Amino acid sequence: MRLVSLSLFLALGAGAQAEIHLSPAETLTQEEAVRYCRDLGEGWRAMEISELFALSSKTPFSENFSYWSADQGPSDSTVIGSGSEGDGGIIEMVGYSFYPKERNITLSPPTKRIAAACTDTPKTVRKRDYSLTPEGIVDPENGVLWHTLDATDKRAKYTFSAAEAMCENLTLHGRSWRMPTLDELYSIVDYSRFRPTVDMHYFGPMMHRYYWSSDTLNAQEAYVVGFKLGSVATAGKKEEAYVRCVSDR
Repeated sequence: MRLVSLSLFLALGAGAQAEIHLSPAETLTQEEAVRYCRDLGEGWRAMEISELFALSSKTPFSENFSYWSADQGPSDSTVIGSGSEGDGGIIEMVGYSFYPKERNITLSPPTKRIAAACTDTPKTVRKRDYSLTPEGIVDPENGVLWHTLDATDKRAKYTFSAAEAMCENLTLHGRSWRMPTLDELYSIVDYSRFRPTVDMHYFGPMMHRYYWSSDTLNAQEAYVVGFKLGSVATAGKKEEAYVRCVSDR
């Protein structure tokens, strides 16, 4: 059994020392991965998808492996494929998996066989302290202000460079605006909600598809977050997606 001590992995349990265990092969369905983690001993559990996404790039994942989280979501008419919202048929429930090589969160059939990521850290409930102001949504966790949904055309789609320019050219409330980073954009995903996976009281009825972040995978691709079910993927910069701008506080 390969145990990895993570003194750097303190965000999962405030002040607590934590360990993770990564299964050595991609042989587990999601149900088997959850059981695999439980069988490691008292206190062990499969990690939640937001915990996996927050792991340091120094975490010793096996190259090209994907890892199950404990999270599932309702599929309804969601089309599932090799990507987060791709081709390949319709199933009732989807499982959330993490592909660390490209930092993607993928929706997969729970019967898919991949690896398990386990932790012995107790679950914590994340506190979201958003507030509405005339200028936008205050996000103290990220130190930014999000523009209100009706401040721009919420149905407008942009290439990566056009989205970047749109945000930078905004003059709302005399502030400077920019595209959010991937971590900032993903942080507003709320898996207790679906279609969209965001608290609409603060962020409004966001479109269910992809929104640009400012982070890039390479010169041709940038990261996007899907607010239908809370996926993270990459898209070609010449493709079109939605955008939500932020202003530094």
